[in-house]
Amino acid sequence: MRLLKPLGFISAILLASSSTLISAELQVDVIKQNDWGSGFCAKVYIYNPNSTKELWNISFDAGGVINKLWNANYSNNSSTTEIMASGLDWNKYVKANANVTFGYCATKIVTAPVKPQKGDLTLTQTLKADWDSGFCKNVQVKNNTSHDIDWEVDFLIDGVITKAWNSIYTQNDKTLKMVAEGVEWNNILKANSYINFGYCANKIEKSIETETIAKTAPTISKNRLLTEFNIGFGGSYAYPFVSNKDGKKIWVSSVDLVLDDNIESNGYYSNIKDFDASAFDNLQNSLKNSKFLVYWLTEGWEESWFDVAKIQKAMDKGYIPVFNYWYFGDKLRDVPNDSQKDKYLKDNTKVALFLNKLKGTKLLILEPEFNKAGIISSDDNQHKFASIISDAIDKIKSNTNDVLFSLAMMDTGYRGEKSTSSRCGYDNCSLGDKYAWGQPKIVYNDLLDKLDFISFQEMIGQFSRDPNNSGDWKNPNPISYSNSDIGIDNLAIRIANFTEYLKEQYKKPIFLPYISIATATWSDINDNNIIETSEIDYNGWDNKANLVYQELYSMKTELQQKGLFGFAPMALFDNPRHDYEGYQYFMQNEYHLGIIKSGAIDDIDIATRGDIQPKEDIISTLFGK
Repeated sequence: MRLLKPLGFISAILLASSSTLISAELQVDVIKQNDWGSGFCAKVYIYNPNSTKELWNISFDAGGVINKLWNANYSNNSSTTEIMASGLDWNKYVKANANVTFGYCATKIVTAPVKPQKGDLTLTQTLKADWDSGFCKNVQVKNNTSHDIDWEVDFLIDGVITKAWNSIYTQNDKTLKMVAEGVEWNNILKANSYINFGYCANKIEKSIETETIAKTAPTISKNRLLTEFNIGFGGSYAYPFVSNKDGKKIWVSSVDLVLDDNIESNGYYSNIKDFDASAFDNLQNSLKNSKFLVYWLTEGWEESWFDVAKIQKAMDKGYIPVFNYWYFGDKLRDVPNDSQKDKYLKDNTKVALFLNKLKGTKLLILEPEFNKAGIISSDDNQHKFASIISDAIDKIKSNTNDVLFSLAMMDTGYRGEKSTSSRCGYDNCSLGDKYAWGQPKIVYNDLLDKLDFISFQEMIGQFSRDPNNSGDWKNPNPISYSNSDIGIDNLAIRIANFTEYLKEQYKKPIFLPYISIATATWSDINDNNIIETSEIDYNGWDNKANLVYQELYSMKTELQQKGLFGFAPMALFDNPRHDYEGYQYFMQNEYHLGIIKSGAIDDIDIATRGDIQPKEDIISTLFGK
């Protein structure tokens, strides 16, 4: 009776011994016990079906380079994975109708996939959908060879591609040829297997010259976009509100806030707690006059956070999406190491594939707030960081179209009206700090040929963590400022000066992708250095914020002349849980970064309520005209 049922028979050469004839009927089975990708362990079973014992001595392909073997002697050919194995003194014979076993572990030999040659791949297209103006097709690519291939195909399409999935593609506008290759997870096409991808395209009239074919979404003239002056709003693709049914969140799309003229009648949004239909209708009527829709891509972002079709719909109407790509964020304390850079480059590909689904002009702001001390502390660190951003731009640019690139610094300089340090370069430091603004110049100069415009950001609050003694995440040390200390009354002029400085230094258009004025104020009444609810004026800086935005709007011609082509408030709505239990540089003021407030209670409500109300008349100032 056989003791082992073979699970996978492997051919073996049975070698003769000088003293004992080995039966050709010995059967050898190699069964994997564990596989971790780069290597594996296996057991080898040698079965003797004969009625007499047999001396065994076999040769077989181990499937990798042996690094450990037990219960047998072995030798190998250094140029192949072929192994010759024989028994030890105690198991060199395999008994009649019995098994002998030994085991080994090996490292797999990875053969680099090759580019396809003519005839290696077969391409089959299947119509998925067809309508008057367009169509969609699925494409199957089959590898006809016995080796892996890093696949790429090209073929003509009778139309202009509007979207594609499971591939990276380019299309020649004149010939309409599509060149497609794999994305990160399917770029290697295994031997004798296949992959699927697909695309949709707009049909073209035969009478139209292909050289003049228009894209689906308007690709805005770069010169026009970067020399006009426009305003946008930001914070998120969708804004969280509290549901009046179950206390969960209802997400209001930023696209609906510019396109849905009947937003007050939206049945889903009407379930928001304290929903004020008239207030939402008024807001929609104002925001449709904006230009930029500002979104955030943070480490760990997912495409599911965005509705690509809705964003495309807004783009088709002329709105411009701006993506603040804040990958390293507050973790950027030093130049990223090799492991961090590798992960970043992989995320760059993910960003490119996402942006490539949006047809039309997009702005990508790389690493806002990059000019942290660890980066600008030495020339060498600046060069290293610039190299990382340069590789990111190359990676994204090679995999997508119609993206304008920038890098955004934060305004870290002195701000006091009474500070007259010569380093600032102005009558007082509330008007600007040229020394601080010039700190990251090596990074910008290294990248200048790859940047389409230069960006900076402004965030200011009457109280925050003490920058000189911030405390830890759970136990922050607060600091409050007088209006003179923080220079709030000169913020608009400071922005104009910063714009002018950057334009003179780098000869590029300037953009302010987000400005935030935290509107609560704090007075430490009992002098215990703890922010208590009774000490906070939740509307203390509403008027200050309104005055800044009014002044910026009144200065728009001057700002445009100085090189600024637009700005956007960082947050549209106050959020009572913004960065809850996170770092919270502005501490409780993190809940008051928006230009619209509601009755939501800090730390209590999980999101904004629907009784929205603009802070002063900021909305009408920025979007009402």
